[in-house]
Amino acid sequence: IIKGEDKISALPDDLLVHILLRLYTKDVLATMILSKRWQYVWTMVPRLGYTNINDDDTNNSLFGRLLGRFFHKSEHQQRCLWRFIDKSLQLHKGPLLTLVIELIGPSRCHVDVGKWIANAVDRRVCELLLRITWTSLEPANLCKSLYTCDTLVKLHLSDKIIVDVPSRVSLPSLKRIVLSRLWSNCPILKSVSVDRHPHDNVRNFNIKAPSLESLLYYNLYHVVVHNEGIWGSLVIDSPALREFFYRDFSGDSCSIENKPCFHKASIDFDSYPDDKFMRSLSSVMYLELDLSGATAAWCNAINFPKLVKCALTLLIDLDWLELLMGLLQNSPNLKALFIYQKCSELLQSGLLPKGPRHCLSRVCNAFRLMPGVVRPPAFLTTSSVPGCFSSHLEIFEWTGYIGRSKEKETITYIFANYKCLKRAHFSMKSTCKDIDREKMMKELKSMCRVSTSSQLLFSTWNFRAL
Repeated sequence: IIKGEDKISALPDDLLVHILLRLYTKDVLATMILSKRWQYVWTMVPRLGYTNINDDDTNNSLFGRLLGRFFHKSEHQQRCLWRFIDKSLQLHKGPLLTLVIELIGPSRCHVDVGKWIANAVDRRVCELLLRITWTSLEPANLCKSLYTCDTLVKLHLSDKIIVDVPSRVSLPSLKRIVLSRLWSNCPILKSVSVDRHPHDNVRNFNIKAPSLESLLYYNLYHVVVHNEGIWGSLVIDSPALREFFYRDFSGDSCSIENKPCFHKASIDFDSYPDDKFMRSLSSVMYLELDLSGATAAWCNAINFPKLVKCALTLLIDLDWLELLMGLLQNSPNLKALFIYQKCSELLQSGLLPKGPRHCLSRVCNAFRLMPGVVRPPAFLTTSSVPGCFSSHLEIFEWTGYIGRSKEKETITYIFANYKCLKRAHFSMKSTCKDIDREKMMKELKSMCRVSTSSQLLFSTWNFRAL
């Protein structure tokens, strides 16, 4: 307002809506009491996000009184957050392209989430995020119309939500989803993220999406005893899959159909992948692998002719020297190798969660007794040198180097055999004493390097429990 004249209110509706898009929804609704000009402008805003509103907001001296006066509700009803969401959705009349609802914390209110979603679907919503963690509520049911919403592009469902998929599902515009069981009739779906819960009651998990390009699947809960002795399964049928991020400590089986051509994969499991799963990784170019008993079993069984970058995490004290050489022997075109050694710190500090620690120990013991696994001879005595050392390997980095004898043996062997190395980088713990750090650096510098022009770099590493 300049010299008594309201310049902002004179702006056209489109510009006012653009301004309101920069505000939180609770602030957008508060503009309705500014003047008659502003009373209905907020109803044209195409995005509503109930993510920064709580009971304190709806009860404070200004915002709560404004909502109470406008909605004509009793003081008790004003205190229920869901009343605010319910009424604002009823009054909103314009297209609703994006709806975000997060109900977090304790509450005694009953909510009809299905009605809210149906409201958004009727107005051709494009993006929908729904997260409910209210501790006193039963899991929310979704409306059936959501599964046939032809405008929905992004869908994110989290926590206390029942996904009861009807027999007819049609989501022709859906490109991104965070959850499960909605994919077979989504012809242009590109990305899926799944974070399993130990009580989700899903035993057999199937993903069939012909257009899927990126899949993240996390099942981090170790199950000691499965119901009735029956184990679960994961089956993936997505021939266009290019990126695969897989963490599974449940012990379930895993299978990949139609052998997709992976570009990037990140793997860590205590499960039972079949041969098709393991062979699907042979085409990968970028591989992140937690080297444990379960993953080590197939290190020497698969060729990686296209692998150019590999990051290995050493999780347990297996004979990882031999396993590492077996993996590199099958990766003739590898150009960059990164090693992250974190297992010793995790196990000794007690920071590793109880379930995964038990899981890794069990896998380690199982590997030692695994039938059909032929242990290779010690690599230091073998006459075979991995092809990547002599012709391709250019970058080598070791994070968490502590100078143990087998680490020094590994470095000695690598330094003596690779010919194209451009850079070797060693990162040591920041908690390491200066005298010990200087000793390790001196030992590394004294090692003979066949690539005399390579750089030798050192840094410190701040250990954090992951």
